[in-house]
Amino acid sequence: MRTRRWLWRWRKNPLKRRSDHAEAWAGLAAAVIMAVGAPLTGALAADEATSALREQPGLHRASAVLREDAPTTDGVVTVSDEPTVLTEVQWTGPDGRPHTGRAPVESGTSQGTRVPIWLDGRGQPHEPPPDASEVALESGAAGGAVAVGTCFFVGSACWVVRRRLDARREKQWESEWAFVGPYWTRRE
Repeated sequence: MRTRRWLWRWRKNPLKRRSDHAEAWAGLAAAVIMAVGAPLTGALAADEATSALREQPGLHRASAVLREDAPTTDGVVTVSDEPTVLTEVQWTGPDGRPHTGRAPVESGTSQGTRVPIWLDGRGQPHEPPPDASEVALESGAAGGAVAVGTCFFVGSACWVVRRRLDARREKQWESEWAFVGPYWTRRE
């Protein structure tokens, strides 16, 4: 009956080379870094993305009046349940002067309706900040991408180490064969 041997790269073997030992440690290190590092870097990236998405500096809510009817999106495929369109609006800035510009408003809204808009630090209309579900989705995607990138980077580094060890073993084998080969290939 044949038994399975775990951690076969670390067992004693008179034919085991130093490069075999180095390859085993490189593989173990890569596995540990992937198992611990990928979730950690993914979580840190998701946390940073969440902070960046929630803290939209300079955005504040204001009230504006529509200067024209907002176009409808009948027959147009929309991504969200509440489609918005850019429409001409007028609002009063922090300086007390009236300003006009195009801002995203709900489609089908009629002229003269008061609508909420978001203004950036310069007082210009801006897309509204993302809601909690958008923040969660985007930060999760960022964290997942960073975790996958970490695994790819570590796996690539391990592959490079193995390729270099293989090249070194090949050169050692060639030099040893150059020494021993003539004794084995003699014909009498």
